[in-house]
Order: sequence, then C-alpha cells, then structure tokens
Amino acid sequence: MGVDMDNLIKKSMNEEIARQIALWKYEGHYEVYNLPSFEEMKENNYGMVNPKKADNYICYLKNDEVVAYTSMKEMPDGRIYFGIGLKPEYCGKKMGNYFTKDSLEDIKKRFPNSKIYLEIRSWNKRALKSAENIGFVTTDTIIKKDRLGNDSEFVEMELND
Repeated sequence: MGVDMDNLIKKSMNEEIARQIALWKYEGHYEVYNLPSFEEMKENNYGMVNPKKADNYICYLKNDEVVAYTSMKEMPDGRIYFGIGLKPEYCGKKMGNYFTKDSLEDIKKRFPNSKIYLEIRSWNKRALKSAENIGFVTTDTIIKKDRLGNDSEFVEMELND
C-alpha cells in the first residue's frame, strides 16, 4: 500500500489531525509509539494538542487522512530536535524517507544556521537505517526515560550537511 505523493496536502497540526494520530496503533515492539487518547493528550498538555505549537508540526494528508507528520523543536542549545510519525500501515515501505526529506527542507529554511538532530530507540533498526540513508550520523548513545517513564536506550543522530 503506497501513497501517491503528488496529491498530498501539507498542513500545520490542528485538533482533527491530532485526533486521527491518537488513534494510530502500532504492533509488537513498535507499541511504544502508541499515543494516549486525544483527551489524555489534552490533559497532559502534549505539544500536538497545543494550538500555540501547531506550526512546530508538518502534517501530510491524503483525502483528509493523515498519513504522516513531522515535528521540530528548538532546544536550549540552539539545535533543532526532529521527529517523525507514520501511520502504521505505511511503516516499513520506505515512505518515511520522503516525508523526512521534504520536512527537512522546510526546517532548514526556518532554521538556516541550526544543527538538526533526532533520537531513535537503539533497537529500531528500520528507523536508524532510514536516518543514515538521509544523511544523519550517530553522535551519541544515551539512556533516558521515554514518555512512558521507562529507561530506554536511544541513538542520537545529527544531520550531516
């Protein structure tokens, strides 16, 4: 199952998009990427439900269906944290590369002199390989609490321009 990339619409985050994303359910090891309900995200002040942070997201829609989104956040050290989410049925089909490359073009225009980095769980070989193919290089391996409160090992990677 692929997506015709020519007919995608890009939007900032909004409530309807966040509601769709909250319904995405990943399986197996990838369950750690499942988000709580929209209501729970609102209660816990997740960035994607905060209208003031809507422009920190690039959302890709096909016929009103959210197929992917990316996020960016300027960190205190001046670097830009980058994240991506793909609707589960589009994972593993090399589509993340398209959304990542497209989003990075926008982020570079918005933050032209900033380094862009991401963090990927060390077991997520699919995402690590994708990031490497786009030009990210490993800078560190860190243990930190994930949003579920569990200690997790992450590989930190920076875009090598």
